[in-house]
Amino acid sequence: MLDSISGAATDQAAGLRRLFGARAARVVAFVSGREACGRTTLLVRTAAALAEAGQAVVIIDENTGADNVHSAFGMKAKHDLLDLVRDGYPIARLAQPVAARLSVMSAAKFAADVQYVDAPAARRLDAALRQLQEGSSFVLIDCAARNGQHLSPLALATPHMAVVVAAQSSAITRAYALIKRLAQERGRDGFHVAITRARTEQEALAIFHNMRQTAREHLGVRLEYLGSARVPMADNLAGALQSRLSPAPEEGDGFGFLPFARRTTAVAAAPKHLESA
Repeated sequence: MLDSISGAATDQAAGLRRLFGARAARVVAFVSGREACGRTTLLVRTAAALAEAGQAVVIIDENTGADNVHSAFGMKAKHDLLDLVRDGYPIARLAQPVAARLSVMSAAKFAADVQYVDAPAARRLDAALRQLQEGSSFVLIDCAARNGQHLSPLALATPHMAVVVAAQSSAITRAYALIKRLAQERGRDGFHVAITRARTEQEALAIFHNMRQTAREHLGVRLEYLGSARVPMADNLAGALQSRLSPAPEEGDGFGFLPFARRTTAVAAAPKHLESA
């Protein structure tokens, strides 16, 4: 798959960048209630398929484990988004190219360390993330849960959240708990759901419909179906992301993330290097 991406014509890629640069990049956080649900594999396959289809994609990798996005591409992260927030490192040097129209950027240290985004850091992040999205049609975040399963400020700043749920009772329970917490603590009222490791599409749909009904009745939350990656996991969500993600109201200014400068997030006490003066 990546060989065909690499062989794409340069002038075609430039034209696509001009085309997709005219609108906001779709920014999607891939989250899960637990690890080992196939989230990273699904995201990598989806990103590669999007790039192969001619769309410019940036993956933000929040994970440090041996099976993270960087390792899936045989890479090691050189720098991290925390370097930008703490030291003003240019974001243009953070994203590492994987193939034509596909790059990866680490935010693992940022996700692990940053619990509070103060006003100066928010302005730096807004400017940097705007730059990251120039010429991109999708920004996909492989989110790490931290500090008692809380998500990073970066993940919480995404307008679209895809909850990846393995077809197992414990995974379904934890995914619903994550949705409940984000709905109650963060006011999220809509999520997309992707089912992994189902034996059939019918099984995946049955799991989704049960989750949707429960979330609607008990949380007042809207769940939408993105699709499934069945056993063996060779599927992706490229078509679903292109056809089913409508622009969020906040994306009207051409900026995919919800601006940090308007919604600084205090989860806990700020680390010293981010505290306000």
